[in-house]
Amino acid sequence: MKKDRFPRRSVLASPRGRVAAACLLACALLLSGCRDTAEPPPLVQIGERTIALHQFQQIAARSTASDPDRQQSAAEKQQLQRQILGQLIDRQLILAEADRQGLKVDANELNQALKDLRGSYSAADYQEVLVRAGKNPEQWRQQTELRLLTRKVQEQITRDVTISSDDVLDYYRKHQQQFQHPERIRAQQITVETRQQADQIYNRLQSGENFTTVARSLPHSADHEQGEDLGFFARGQLPAEFDSVLFTLPSGAYSTPVASPYGFHLFHVLEKRAAGLESFDEIRTQLTDRLERESKEQVFTTWLQLQRQQTPIYIDWTQISGDN
Repeated sequence: MKKDRFPRRSVLASPRGRVAAACLLACALLLSGCRDTAEPPPLVQIGERTIALHQFQQIAARSTASDPDRQQSAAEKQQLQRQILGQLIDRQLILAEADRQGLKVDANELNQALKDLRGSYSAADYQEVLVRAGKNPEQWRQQTELRLLTRKVQEQITRDVTISSDDVLDYYRKHQQQFQHPERIRAQQITVETRQQADQIYNRLQSGENFTTVARSLPHSADHEQGEDLGFFARGQLPAEFDSVLFTLPSGAYSTPVASPYGFHLFHVLEKRAAGLESFDEIRTQLTDRLERESKEQVFTTWLQLQRQQTPIYIDWTQISGDN
C-alpha cells in the first residue's frame, strides 16, 4: 500500500516516527481483519485517530456540487484533495486537543446555538437553507457542535494572549495612514411614499417639532425604522441625490423632501466630521479588539502548524489516486 505523509515536511520524519505510525496503522488493519465484516483501511492515520474514505468523499462531493459540469484539471483536483485532507486533519487535531483538555459542548449550549442560527426563519425556510448548504439537520447539528468545540479549544490555546495599551498606541502611531478618513456625515432619515406626505412632515419640522418625535409618530416602512440613525457615511456611500443635499447642510439642519426610486426622504444632519485623522481615543477600543483578535488567530495558527509537525500523519493516496 502506497503511503505518504501530510504535511510533507514533518519533524517526525525520523525512522522512529515512521515506525511508530506504521505500527499504529498495522494494528488498526489487524484488528479490522479480525472482525466478521472487515472495515476498509483508513484513508488517513493521524496519531491514534483516523479519517475514513467516505468522510473525504462527502466533502469532495459538496465542493463540486455547485458546478457539477465543470471539468477540473488533474492539478486542480489534486489541489482540492489536499485542501479537503488538510481541513479533515486539522479537525482531528483539534478534537484530539479537546479530548486532552476534557472540553465538551453540553446540550444546552448546542441547542441555544442552533436556535440562534435558525433565528426568525420559518420551518420551511430553514429547511431550504439546509438544502442549499447540502446538509440534513443531523449534519448541521454536528457541524455546529464542532464549531463550538473548536472555539473552546481556541480559547484555551490563546487564553494568555493580551494586548497592552502601549502596544495599541504604538500600532496607531506607526500606521496612521490606516486611520485617515474623508469628510463624513451622520444623519437620520424619514421615508414616505408620496410628496404630499413629505411636505406635511417638512411643515411640522419647520414649525419646531423635533425630528425624532415626528418620526416616532409615523408608521414604520417595511424595511427600516422611521427616524433611524444612518451612522457615519462619506460621499459616494449613499445615492448621489442624497449626497448633493446632505453635504451642503450644516449640523443640526433638516433637508427639504428628496425624491428617489424608494419614495420621498427627509434628513436630519446629526453630526459632521471634516476629513482628517481619527483620534486615538476614537478608535482605541475598536483597534484593541482587532489587534487582540489578530494576535489570537496567529497564535492558534502557529499552534496548529506545530501539531501537524509533531503528529505522525500518513495518507493512503492509492484510495483517491483514481480521482486524479
